[in-house]
Amino acid sequence: MSRLNFMRSAFAPVAFCVALLASTVGSLPAQAANADPAAEAWVSNVSQQAIKIISDKSLDRTGREAQFAALLGTNADMQRIAAFCLGQFLRTPTPDQKNEYIKLFDNFVVKVYVTRLSDYHDEKLVITGSQLKGDTQALVQSQINFTNGREPVKVTWWLLKKDGGYKLFDVNVVGVWLAQEQRSAFTSVINNHGGDFTALLDHLKQQIADAENGKLPTTAATTAQ
Repeated sequence: MSRLNFMRSAFAPVAFCVALLASTVGSLPAQAANADPAAEAWVSNVSQQAIKIISDKSLDRTGREAQFAALLGTNADMQRIAAFCLGQFLRTPTPDQKNEYIKLFDNFVVKVYVTRLSDYHDEKLVITGSQLKGDTQALVQSQINFTNGREPVKVTWWLLKKDGGYKLFDVNVVGVWLAQEQRSAFTSVINNHGGDFTALLDHLKQQIADAENGKLPTTAATTAQ
């Protein structure tokens, strides 16, 4: 892995958390001809909901995780993302393994990102534009402005139009699509264990346990071990 790719994969999950937790959401007035203002409003709304959950001091970790799980369950297409992350191994698991994987995947995402989100505050997410992709998808461009003077980070949200609204499918941070990055990690785990799907289940259980203890993966390379 090149130094640039290592830096991207290490920073991307952190920047995604900052995007969700940006304390103030703004937008630029210019609109492209094929822009999707409703999608832009959706991103702003979801970000604000994440802020409310993480900043609620009355919640303990369990309560915060429960509310964040509900937020993802409502606003992200978790089953589709989980399936996408299996890549060529989508049809490998037995029905029981598939059910266990989906539960572990949901738990993994919640625990990892709640832990990361708790470390960030006072950043500003600015919506910079959007683009319709046919009748079923939209991309929303944004950037994170840091209060400490760090160079802004561009974030693109890939939304699917579903059930009369939107569902989050993937997020691009520093040039990295996070679901694709996670797919690379998961398929590497299975490949490294001779195609044994149980290895991925064990891997997710370990990642969840690590997150509960404050130890988090930083790159796809490390999560594939």
